[in-house]
Amino acid sequence: MQLGAERRTRVRQRVEPVLRVYDPDLQFITVFVDSTRDNLGVVVQMEDRPLLLKFGWVDFISSSDDFLRERIYSQLDQKLHRTTQLPHKQPLPA
Repeated sequence: MQLGAERRTRVRQRVEPVLRVYDPDLQFITVFVDSTRDNLGVVVQMEDRPLLLKFGWVDFISSSDDFLRERIYSQLDQKLHRTTQLPHKQPLPA
């Protein structure tokens, strides 16, 4: 199920800076919610490899930027078989 344009933009604005800090080659592709609107999926791509990041919708919209960054990094570390030192305290670009 697709989100409205405004919500897609808000999700992208929160996720893209985190992706750039983690790895500049990661690209934001799209975002969607499940039919119950309980879960949010963010599709990103590293080179030719698509990756699905999963979040609870309420958790995503109510979490702090630091918590969201840790969740994104944790999922990316697992999917890309990396070990990233958490928490990343680099400020996100404005």
